Amino acid sequence: MSMTNTLDRKQLLSRMVVTVFAILLLLTPTLINAEDKPVTQATLLDRILIEDMIVKYYVDMSAGKSHDLALYYTEDAVLDVNGVIAKGRNEIEKMYTGLGDSGESAFSGKMHMLLNNAIINVDGNTATAWVIWTGVINEDIKKPPRFLEQGREFDELVKINGRWYITKRYITADSGAEMWMNTYKPRTFR
Repeated sequence: MSMTNTLDRKQLLSRMVVTVFAILLLLTPTLINAEDKPVTQATLLDRILIEDMIVKYYVDMSAGKSHDLALYYTEDAVLDVNGVIAKGRNEIEKMYTGLGDSGESAFSGKMHMLLNNAIINVDGNTATAWVIWTGVINEDIKKPPRFLEQGREFDELVKINGRWYITKRYITADSGAEMWMNTYKPRTFR
């Protein structure tokens, strides 16, 4: 066998290895995000309904309105806020009312929750939603707004009689978590 033939085969083998490696790299994001479902005409309305429900939940909460938890949670839902867990609507309600034990607000002014980067996957009558939330406070009309807290939320949802409800909600703070320091641990759902 000639030296040229040996070099050609080595070059060919080398190129094949590089090509296979490149193909694997291109496929990796697809394999990693295999749980993400594409939005289709059939799932688009459900995705909008889920996102609207989550936004309304935070709008009511930011306005200081009491939640009718039956509009958002199943009877046996689980809420996990930085490792503090409430099971069922009654415990979830107690968790929310317990956050303001002193009866005084921790801040003055108006609080808004911004929801960004929603990733919502609908699969028939079940779904998951992942969002980044940011608490912004407007203390005075003359002052600029300031960030109060930020974190992530991962929800598992179920559709019952055409309406979406939360079965599990995991809230993880990434900042502004002083009140959760004893239970906080970094975690991710993406």
